[in-house]
Amino acid sequence: MPHQPHYSPMARQLFGQFLDQEIDRDTLIGRLQEMELQLQADADEENEDEDDIESTRSLRIRIFGGDSQGMSISEIEQDLQDSSHPNAQILMRGIAFGLAEDELEVHYE
Repeated sequence: MPHQPHYSPMARQLFGQFLDQEIDRDTLIGRLQEMELQLQADADEENEDEDDIESTRSLRIRIFGGDSQGMSISEIEQDLQDSSHPNAQILMRGIAFGLAEDELEVHYE
């Protein structure tokens, strides 16, 4: 799962704004989806001969250093759907930890 160092600071900023309640969940998800589309476009430009392989790639957010799988945008959206649900609370704590430790990263697989 290749790290995308150019996109990680943007994701950190988005998640920080979300935690600070400057943006809502729908805005966070929308901007992450825009980031994913840009990553797909960048990958398509680099690998024009491999269209079939590129179409299956997706953005993954590694919330903290020990997170080897990362989370897809749809997983983040689902977990944050109900802020009172334990999954949302766990994810929010994980995001806060990842931001505090500067470990939140964007990956593209």
